[in-house]
Amino acid sequence: MNTQTRDVSEHCLIRIDKEGRWYYEDSQIINENVFLAFCNALEKDHEGKYRIVIESELCYVDVEDTPFVVSSIRGDKKTGLYVLLNTSAVHELDPSTLSIGKDNVLYCVVNDGMKVRFTRTAYYLLALMMEEDEQGNITLTVGEKTYPVLKDPHFS
Repeated sequence: MNTQTRDVSEHCLIRIDKEGRWYYEDSQIINENVFLAFCNALEKDHEGKYRIVIESELCYVDVEDTPFVVSSIRGDKKTGLYVLLNTSAVHELDPSTLSIGKDNVLYCVVNDGMKVRFTRTAYYLLALMMEEDEQGNITLTVGEKTYPVLKDPHFS
């Protein structure tokens, strides 16, 4: 944060729930332009806290899990899979980044390095493509390669 940037967190009261819904105070942000402007201005500080920086003001955001979520899956297992985020952005799924967290929530990392949570619907879509091996391990085969879906060690 430079000396020109003013912290207005006390007054902005923005939070993101675990389903990727953004709120100002207790009202969901439904205006698409405002939502996308906030998404584009979201960054992590050096301590890993999320904040929105717009022009000369910054606002720390309370994030319940991840700020962005996978809302759907596109493509197929032969040619490649894509994740559609709640921001309408589409990223190629890197199956090697899939992990299962607390309460069996599925996560992946998108190509900009951001960890994203799968919504229940997206999880079910991808689960239909997964298999369980003889040892009870969950795997996903994309193209000719099979990837393990690992438990996140932070939640074991």
